[in-house]
Amino acid sequence: MKHRSFFVSLLIVFALVGCQAQKTAPGSTAALTPNIGKKEPAPKPPRFPKPKHVRGIYMTAWIAGATKKRAELLKMLKDTELNAVVIDVRDDGDQYWETGIELSKRAKANNLAIVKPDDLMQLLEDEKVYPIARVACFIDGNVPKYDPSRAVQDANGNAWVERNGRLWLDPYNKKNWEYLGQVVDFAVKQGFPEVQLDYVRFPGGGKKSSMHFPAKKDWPAGTTESQVIQQFAEFIQKRLPKDVVLSADIFGIVSSNTTKDQGIGQDMDFFPKPFDLLCPMVYPSHYAKGEYGIANPALAPYEIVLVSMGDFAKVLKGKPMRPWLQDFDLGAQYGKDEVRAQIKALKQLGIQEYLLWNARNVYTPDAVVDTSDLDPKPAAKN
Repeated sequence: MKHRSFFVSLLIVFALVGCQAQKTAPGSTAALTPNIGKKEPAPKPPRFPKPKHVRGIYMTAWIAGATKKRAELLKMLKDTELNAVVIDVRDDGDQYWETGIELSKRAKANNLAIVKPDDLMQLLEDEKVYPIARVACFIDGNVPKYDPSRAVQDANGNAWVERNGRLWLDPYNKKNWEYLGQVVDFAVKQGFPEVQLDYVRFPGGGKKSSMHFPAKKDWPAGTTESQVIQQFAEFIQKRLPKDVVLSADIFGIVSSNTTKDQGIGQDMDFFPKPFDLLCPMVYPSHYAKGEYGIANPALAPYEIVLVSMGDFAKVLKGKPMRPWLQDFDLGAQYGKDEVRAQIKALKQLGIQEYLLWNARNVYTPDAVVDTSDLDPKPAAKN
C-alpha cells in the first residue's frame, strides 16, 4: 500500500510539472498571453528635442572647445530667440573631434579642437541647445596630399588645386563616400540629432577642362554630376537612424531657373530628394552685381533674400528650408537692420527657421532678441 501511495504521488507531481511546461512552452497560446495590468515603460524622450522653429548660429569647433567664448555665445542664445548651434565636425578635411578613423590619422587630418566631447554635449543638453553637426564633404586639404589617387587631379596626376588653393576629393570615388560616411557615423554616435552636409558638390573654382576625375571611368557614360551627388547623398541617408535629420547647404544662386547646377552637381531636379531639409546660402554679398536686376545685392538684403528664397519655394514645392543668412561685413556693413531685413523677407514667405553665419562667430544679438514683430500683418478686413 505504501508503494502504491508513493507512485500515485509521483504521478501527480509529473502531471503538475507537465501542465506548467505546457503553459509556458514556446509557441503555446498561453506563452503569448500578456500580463494583464502590466504597464509598458514610457519611451525615453530624445536627448535633443527639435525646437518648433530651429534658429541658430555657426560655431567653429575651436570656439565650441573654448570655455570663455563658448559661454558668451550660449548666453546670447539664452537671451535671444536662438536655440541651435551648427558645430564643425569636419571642415576642409580637418577632423576636429577624435573620430578614431584610420585614414584621418594616416592623412594627418586630426586637428583636435574638442578635447572633452562628452562634456560639450552634456553642456548643450543642459542648456537646451539643439546641436547640428557640420560635415564638409568633398573639399579636403589632407587626403589628396596623402593619396592623390582619391583626389580631383590635374593633367599630370597630381592633386588639382582650386583658384583659392584648396584641394578636393573625387566625388566619383566611392572609397571617399565611405570615408565621409564614417565621419557621419561618428557624429551620430556622439549624439548629434542632425547632420548637415556642406560642400556636397563638385569643385567650381576653376576650368572644368583642367579637372580630371580618376574614378569617373567606373560610372556609366552620360552620368551627370548631379546624379553622382544625389547617389552620394542617398548613400549617407541610408546609413542614418530614422530619427536623425539630414540637411544640406546649397548655393543660393542655384534656385534661378537659368543657372541649373553650374556644373557642381546641385541641379534642383536631383539634389533635394535625399535630404530632410535644405539650407540655401543666400548671403546678399555673394550675388553678382545686377543679379535679379539689383545693382548692388549687398546693399539690398531684404530684396535679395525675398526673391532668391521665393525661387527656392517655387522649385522645392514644400520641402522644408532653413536658410543661412549674412551676419558679417562684405560689400556692406551688416548690423541689426540688415540681419532683420533678411529675416523679414523669410517671414514674408512663411519661413520661420534660419541660421546666421559669421566665420569669426561674432554676431548681432540685438537683431534676434525677438523677431515676432516682423511677422506679416494680417490683411485688414473691408
